[in-house]
Amino acid sequence: MTDKPGAEADIPSRLRIASGLVASGDFAAAKTKADQVLVEAPDHPGAHALAGMAALGLEHGADAIRHLSVAAKRLAGNPAIQGNLATALRRSGLGRDALMPQRRAILLDPKSAGAALALAQILSDLGERSSSERAHARAAVLDPTNPEIWYNLGVLRIQLDQLERAAQAYLPYARLLHGRPVNQAATDPMPSLPVEPVRPVSRVCCLHRLTHDRDQFAHLRDQDLLPRAMDDEPERYQALIDGLSEEERTAITFPLDGRRYLTIARSWNRYVHLEQTGWTLDRPALNPDLDWPGLQAAFLGGDPRCLAIDRLVTPEALEALLRICRNSTFWHQIKGAGYLGAYLREGFSDPLILAIAGQLRERLSAVLGDQPVRMIWAYSYDQGMVGINPHADFAGVNMNFWITPDAANLDPDSGGLVVYRKAAPAAWDFRAYNSASTDFIYDFLGEDRADFIRIPHRSNRAALFDSRLIHETDSARFTPGFLNRRINITMLFGDGGS
Repeated sequence: MTDKPGAEADIPSRLRIASGLVASGDFAAAKTKADQVLVEAPDHPGAHALAGMAALGLEHGADAIRHLSVAAKRLAGNPAIQGNLATALRRSGLGRDALMPQRRAILLDPKSAGAALALAQILSDLGERSSSERAHARAAVLDPTNPEIWYNLGVLRIQLDQLERAAQAYLPYARLLHGRPVNQAATDPMPSLPVEPVRPVSRVCCLHRLTHDRDQFAHLRDQDLLPRAMDDEPERYQALIDGLSEEERTAITFPLDGRRYLTIARSWNRYVHLEQTGWTLDRPALNPDLDWPGLQAAFLGGDPRCLAIDRLVTPEALEALLRICRNSTFWHQIKGAGYLGAYLREGFSDPLILAIAGQLRERLSAVLGDQPVRMIWAYSYDQGMVGINPHADFAGVNMNFWITPDAANLDPDSGGLVVYRKAAPAAWDFRAYNSASTDFIYDFLGEDRADFIRIPHRSNRAALFDSRLIHETDSARFTPGFLNRRINITMLFGDGGS
């Protein structure tokens, strides 16, 4: 077959070939075919549309805009062409110009989640977060089983200082990734969503994660919280552990093969049980007897700004936090140093946790009032391994607090946090703050490595400090056993890098 103009039977057949080449990703060949048609028919809107799509695929922005502008004018009722023109404009840095064709695309196809999502991205690029949030919310309604839409909606609401609404968006995101909690089968809060995860479940594994899950399922069984059909789950995990090779036992992570994964697939990275406290956002969670004005003044007057706060939450709130962390199977994030993470975006979002964050901003208004919550997580530590390497957090203020009973700590003088009096430079980016090696951080500290504040572990003790301060988990010796795992909760307030 020759590429000379007119070699194919007619223009429609050549455009069908060009369309197929675009669909297959062969944009250069598609552009050649479309251009050949335009030599014979310079005003053909379909040829301009395909030439523009091919140029878009080749990242030839100006060419894409030129062709798609012609096509969009001639085929004004085609939503795909309007959307492609908007994409070409946005990618060329002309986001403001992209708004009109993208809104046209939505008017022409109001049920398109993709069109709503594209508008949301344009608005986000332009810094119009409120409008982008509304477009994301529309996309979530149109395509409710797309986890990325819910995730982005949650991120936008965090940026807009809407913590409770962000948590509402993260709930379907987490559900779509980890499936419906087994204990919510009879009272499903999101009955329109699939029961099973919509994405393949990660099989990345390690020994300390397997032992944690084994022990947690045994604990749930002891509390009569494990479904009868899963009564042998602890034994399934033990059998898998028994069969690990020596290399797997010492690996930071390793992938579970299909055969072994199938033995625990019904629970691995799944929500078997999510504990619900029934807490309301207006119910007091913080200790009312603390001298909150005095604590605030002490923090603001500190050099550096680092403060320990004992008896942070009420006894009822502390007990409820322990139930959440012990009974909820949301410990899906593996950390190589020997601990597991649970995050706001993936299940660690009980109203009690949101209430604590909101009430901290009220009680410490001069410190946190204008510092929105940016991240919330909890870490659960294996007693035989180490904690977090030295680092700083890319935020304004950190609130870390511990909830494990004091009786579990075998060394009351340690087990908490070491905060160095030296702050990370403002010029460091997010990667340097969070991912630099221990040697790099210690080299930066130099002689200041000996100048630190040690805050020993106590149940219901918090450490409030400037997020830029280098800090690390202190040495820890905790009693073996699932109920004795060291658990800390972290809330980051405000933005970092300044």
